[in-house]
This record gives sequence, structure tokens and C-alpha cells, in this order.
Amino acid sequence: MDKTASKSLLKAPLHQFKAKDWPDWYEGVAALVEAEEAETRAAAVERLAMAVFWSEYSQVYDDSEAAIAAKLERARWLLGVVDKGAQRHEDVIAVFLHELRYKGDGEPYPQVILPWLRHLLSRSAGPLAERVEGLIILIGGIGDWDGVGLPEILDHPSNHVRACAAHVLGRVGAGESQDADGPYFDADFIAALTAKELERPGIAGPYWSSTGFLQSDFDNLGFEPLAWMLDIIERRKGPEPRDLPFNGIDFHVHELAGDHPDAVRRLWRAGRSDLAAMAATEIRAVVPGMEAVLIALGNDAEAEFALAAQLHLAAYYGVLHPKADAARIRYVPDWRPGLDAFVIHYGELGSSRGSAIFYPRGRAVLDDAEAWAAVDAALPAAARGAIGRHYLAAHDAAPGPYQMGADLLYSFESGARVELIGRRDGDGWIRVDVSPGRGGTLKV
Repeated sequence: MDKTASKSLLKAPLHQFKAKDWPDWYEGVAALVEAEEAETRAAAVERLAMAVFWSEYSQVYDDSEAAIAAKLERARWLLGVVDKGAQRHEDVIAVFLHELRYKGDGEPYPQVILPWLRHLLSRSAGPLAERVEGLIILIGGIGDWDGVGLPEILDHPSNHVRACAAHVLGRVGAGESQDADGPYFDADFIAALTAKELERPGIAGPYWSSTGFLQSDFDNLGFEPLAWMLDIIERRKGPEPRDLPFNGIDFHVHELAGDHPDAVRRLWRAGRSDLAAMAATEIRAVVPGMEAVLIALGNDAEAEFALAAQLHLAAYYGVLHPKADAARIRYVPDWRPGLDAFVIHYGELGSSRGSAIFYPRGRAVLDDAEAWAAVDAALPAAARGAIGRHYLAAHDAAPGPYQMGADLLYSFESGARVELIGRRDGDGWIRVDVSPGRGGTLKV
């Protein structure tokens, strides 16, 4: 199958499919599971899993015996496709197992998936066996547990298996308080989970990942999540496992700490420059009190994290760090009257044409004319080309800017990008970002 046909199948809008569309599509994508290119195989398995476990039967609710039988038959077919593909390419199994972390646990699919997994487990060893055992828990639940306290599976020798079990605990509501008038979480459960995490990290994050809480839900939890995570990082015996199947505490903390400079300082003092840099650069806007933290991080002994802070300062604060990497950050004060410019090179040096960021000097904002005058001077209209549909816009949207809050985001057919960053409390632009497209060159 040629690349154009393959791409068309893999990009097909499944949510628009009618019953008549599925047979030919399934046949075509199933053939791609045996493709020579690993990327194509992975994409085909992902699309098939999405179609079988969600897309084909999600448009109309039907719990009739005939519908259940059809779902089971389709799932058996998919397992056969995976087994057949794995005879030629061993990675097909691993890719399919990866997809099952979030698919296949809804009824009636466990009826066919669990026997298949148990058979696979009987002939597997090492990391593969751990992943299969973890999926059996994710899809079939935790056995030999009465729902009281913490299950023994959290002491499993495999970090992967115990993380899957912790994820299931959060998903089924384990740890929720039975006191309707009290905090949401049971204090004893959280204390026991925390103690086990401190002794052997790797379960608190997967548990939290499946509780589904947003920051707006934190008022009556019974504990403050950010403080809880910081305490774990400061006190645990060793690092979190690196290959967890779900996000760990190290991931969640950087999201929660992104607008808390004091929390970022705690991460840095705990010897986690990596997490401090991730948190301090999480929000792509000015965070009150974070500039001083970023300047301090820009002096970090680890060049990778120092550079991240320096880049963020230039891009979102309009500040040149005293030790800024001159190869990646070029500052042009008064590039145009009343306008300072930064040219920033992300990624591998030599392969990046750089992005330009413009800040008004001595004024709070730019008006439309000033903003576009800067854009035209840096990347003329002829170099930008025609305006295209922004990738965040609906698939059938007309070409044009995409509005995100106070910002206007432009994509051009040349690949160029222009972003006008607006005030949150009034009119005007506080920053203008410009990136050249294919073959384009900034005139800064």
C-alpha cells in the first residue's frame, strides 16, 4: 500500500463513519499492522483499538444481546489481527498492550481480553510479563482484596504491576471518606498510602492520576495536594521509578507548582533542579514572583535546566539572563523605535532558524498597527504566504486566526507562525511572537 493510501486510512474521521464505512476501513488498516515501518504499525494498532473499543459502537447506545455479541466478535477479530501481526513483528504486541492501558476495560470487552491476556502471560517473562500482569489488574480489577485498607498487590516486586494496582484504586474510589459531612478523602487511607510511597516510591502518582481531580476541586479534599507531593519528594527513600505506566508524583507536582514560586524553590532546595525548571516554565506567561526564581535557576550547575530558565525568561518575561547562552538567545534592544527584540533558538543548534519575540519598551502594550509593523519588518507578507487554518481550529474551519483567550494565533501555509499575545485586562498586545516557515529567514 502506498504512503498516500496509508495516511488516508490512518487519518480517517472515525467519528463521522456510518455502518457501511467500517468493513473496508478495518480491512485496510488491519493490513498496515504488518507494515515494514514500525511507525505505521503503531499507528494502525492505535487506530484499530480506538475503533473497536470506542468509535464503532459509541454513536448509538445499544445494550441488546445482538449488539453485545457484535462487540465481542469485533474484539476477537482485533486480537486475531494482533496475533497475526506479531508473528512478523514482535513489537505489535507491545504496542497493543500500551493501548490497553486506557481501552478494553468497559463491558463486554473483558470477557475476551482477559483470557487472551492470561494466555499471553503464561508464555511471557520479564518486562513483558509485568506489563501483561498489570493489564490484567487494570481490566479485571484487584483480586483478593475486600476493599478495606491497602491491598497486598501494592507490595508486588514489579513497579509496573503495583502502579497499575494503585491506578485502579483511584479509579474505583478507594480512599474516599464515608463521612458525607467531612473531607472527601479518608485521612487514614491517605496516610497509609503516603507511608508506603515514602518507603518505596511509585504508587502515589498513579493513584492520583486516576482520581480525576482538577485544581478547582481541592477545597474539601482533606489535604493540600501540592504540599502533599512536595513532602513526598523531600522525604521519600529514593527516586520515583522512571518507567511507570501512569504519571507519577514528579509529573503532577510540576503542573501544580507552576504558579507557586515558593513551591518551585522547595523543589530546587530538594535537589530537583529538573522538576524546579519544569514547574517554573510550565506557564507560558508572567507568574507573579517567578521571575526571581527563574533568574536563580538560570544559574543552575546543570546546563540543561539553566538554559530552560534562560529561554523562558527571554520568551515570556522579556528579560535577558546575565548568563544567557549567546548561541541560543540574542537580545536586540530598541530593534525598532520603542520595541525590544529577542531571537531564540530552540532545539538543536544549526537546525533552528529561530523565533522572534517583540516587547514594547516603556509601554504596556502595542496596538494593531505597531504589532503588524513589527511582524512585517521581521517577516514580510510575501515570506509568510497565505493564512491557513490554525491546527487548534476545527477541522472544517476556514483559514484565519484562532482566538485563545486574549490571544490571536495565526498559521500560514508556508509554515510561518505569528502570535499576538493580548492583555488579560484590556486591549492591546503585550508581546508578539514570530516564527519563519519553510525556508524563511527572520530579518532581526
